[in-house]
Amino acid sequence: MKKLTQSAFQKAKNFIMDQGRALDQRRFEFHFEDGPADAVLAALIPYQNDDGGFGHSLEPDIRTPFSSAIVTTVGFQILREIRAPASHILVRKGIQYFITTYDESQQVWHIIPPEVDDAPHAPWWNYENSPETFGQFLVNPRAEIVGYLHEFSDGVPMKLLKTLTTAVLEHLDSLSDEMEMHDSLCFVRLAETEALPNRDKVWAKLARAAAPGVARNAEELTDYVLKPLWLVPSPESPLAAGLKNEVEMNL
Repeated sequence: MKKLTQSAFQKAKNFIMDQGRALDQRRFEFHFEDGPADAVLAALIPYQNDDGGFGHSLEPDIRTPFSSAIVTTVGFQILREIRAPASHILVRKGIQYFITTYDESQQVWHIIPPEVDDAPHAPWWNYENSPETFGQFLVNPRAEIVGYLHEFSDGVPMKLLKTLTTAVLEHLDSLSDEMEMHDSLCFVRLAETEALPNRDKVWAKLARAAAPGVARNAEELTDYVLKPLWLVPSPESPLAAGLKNEVEMNL
């Protein structure tokens, strides 16, 4: 497998240390310099609101300080990557935010709040159009959130967890073998949840429905497309073998 040269690695490090946020720098140190997870957690604290959700431009395309489901999933992506304990206050508050903001009548989380429109944001993050843009939230962000509820299940009502897991897996079964890019990524994060029942079923669906949609050549990578490394973030991914050539191309 291709690897960065030492020179290219140093250039990437210099860019992160010169231009990155403190959070980005602590994450780099965690992954490549044996930096402590506690330093990442400390850098993540300013992005969490009193309600437990995350905001404050943690997702740079959404500049509102208010919490949202989508930005809170970004926070949990980081909590997962550093293996934060379920007992940590950031995790406990974040899980409580998901429980509190769950729309039981529709069995979804609304991806963004109305306040998003009052701050700079990418054009697709428009509150009024968000249900249509994001498929009524049946996958994005629901599938990803369900993964975090399994991973950090302390305090999550078991009945709620079972109901949501059934709903997400039944919806997965109903989907065609052509999966929308962002839905694919939500299902990848769901499938990465070690505590998820029937996770092999999710990986199998991704192999059929998501993998065929990745970029196949370098020219495609210049567009906003599903990049192989997004589906296969590590050599241990169950999708790695089937996308070996595409991953090499992306590297």
